[in-house]
Amino acid sequence: MKPVLDAVVKLINTIRSRGLTHRQFRDFLLSVQSEYSDVLYYTKVRWLSAGCVFERVWQLKDDIASFFHEKQCSAECEMLEDTEWLSDFAFFTDLLCHMNNLNIKMQGKNQFIDDIWAHLKAFKLKFNLFAGQLAKNDLSHFSRLNSISSVDEEKLKNYEDGLKKLHFEFERRFQDFSAIQTELDIFTMPFNVNCEAVRSDLQLELIELQSNNHLKQSFLNMPK
Repeated sequence: MKPVLDAVVKLINTIRSRGLTHRQFRDFLLSVQSEYSDVLYYTKVRWLSAGCVFERVWQLKDDIASFFHEKQCSAECEMLEDTEWLSDFAFFTDLLCHMNNLNIKMQGKNQFIDDIWAHLKAFKLKFNLFAGQLAKNDLSHFSRLNSISSVDEEKLKNYEDGLKKLHFEFERRFQDFSAIQTELDIFTMPFNVNCEAVRSDLQLELIELQSNNHLKQSFLNMPK
């Protein structure tokens, strides 16, 4: 992703780092009644920055190209007219938007560790779904990539392989959560846990809990 990110950041800097160019660009967006008034700066220290930056440039890519053509500076935006580069840009924009959704869910208030782990498990399953669909040329969950008129099959295979590597990396980074899955289940689904599978110091209390029909009924009636 780094070459694409570098190109996007360079494009943004070309627009925003020069005062006159930046003012002209904002005036241009106003004149064409664009939904957005500017591009966004990329900030490394912010989790959501890359996804937001990619999404904004994607939305403005046609306006950016028109602006530079009007200024007779077509070389500044030539990658926006390169189908192969646009394919990579579209794929990473889609992927980063999915990851931003995960980040936002994990930053929600009043969440316990089992809530965080549930979000991560769901996202790992999404990786498998995405990879399987790309192998079938199904771009249902990659709307921007799907908007590209023709995507090279080799590129789709590279994207599929990239998703598999990301899935492996998720497994590696969050393996500690998998190791305590049973302990987490005690709090999220205590009536479904095998008492023999938990630590010995919790077994008797868990049996008492599972034998209490009043608590069990209350648990089952709790809002999900």
